[in-house]
Amino acid sequence: MSERITRMSFEQIKKLKGLSNAKKVQSMTDEEIGKIIDEDPDLHHLTDEELSQFQLVKEIGNGQ
Repeated sequence: MSERITRMSFEQIKKLKGLSNAKKVQSMTDEEIGKIIDEDPDLHHLTDEELSQFQLVKEIGNGQ
């Protein structure tokens, strides 16, 4: 199996469109998100310990 590697500059990477829809996720309730996690075998609920290891890098909002 051969791997294709594409080199990109940081500026090119910043222009890429993400695959997630932040506005849709922000509008969802915790219950809706939990249901999606429960129905997808590739996802799992994070424990409080796992969540405590995350660090906020950039807050999304205000049209950003």
